[in-house]
Amino acid sequence: MSHTPISVFLITLNEAATLDDVLSAVSQFDEIIVVDSGSTDDTVDIARRHGATVIHQPWLGFARQKAFALQACRNNWCFNLDGDEVVPASLAAEIQHMVDAGHCDAIRVYFDDVFIGQSLHSAAHKRSIVRVFKRDMTHYPLDRLVHENVITAGKVAHASGLIRHYGYDDVATYMGKQNSYSSLGAQEKFQRGKQYSLLKLFTVFPLMFFKEYILRKQFLSGPSGLIHATIDAMYAFLKEAKLYEQHKRRPRD
Repeated sequence: MSHTPISVFLITLNEAATLDDVLSAVSQFDEIIVVDSGSTDDTVDIARRHGATVIHQPWLGFARQKAFALQACRNNWCFNLDGDEVVPASLAAEIQHMVDAGHCDAIRVYFDDVFIGQSLHSAAHKRSIVRVFKRDMTHYPLDRLVHENVITAGKVAHASGLIRHYGYDDVATYMGKQNSYSSLGAQEKFQRGKQYSLLKLFTVFPLMFFKEYILRKQFLSGPSGLIHATIDAMYAFLKEAKLYEQHKRRPRD
């Protein structure tokens, strides 16, 4: 049976710890594009060993870097992965089957976030993102500094399998990423003229903690779920705190 060709594309920076597993899991797809922004580890060598087309591109920001990588793909169907995301064989087969069937224009996938060495509880909320899509019906929002998920005009289907994500495994790494993302989120809100809210500053942490720990069932994961939910709530608080700071530090006319 002839399969619809799919291009897999990644943006990378020092992903050697997991990249071998990531690329091995998608070797059956038609093409792999790796856009690297200056890795100093073995990332580029690993990518080339897997037959990937490697392109060096200095960092443009999340959305623009992914848009650049997308344009390098030769196929209309494209699959975006990060360098710490491993696709199980069953999910790879499911995605190929869905693309071949032709009943959708994009596919939303769910993530199994490994945290402190293990997956969070199977019944807890799972992140989901549109990661497989037709290029001619999809674009990246180039004005976004963070959470640069694609915008698609087509019909979106949902895959049932989970991508295993290793990028949040330890507490320091997860907190560091959320700290960085909160800075970008606050900067984006400030540039759009968004005003800070003292009410939100006071309430966002407990509300987000309740949402993550109770409504999204992170309590099922025991102490790991408590830590994860607290960091998630801290991200929301830091974003508001940094927006407040930017307004207070803004030069007055």
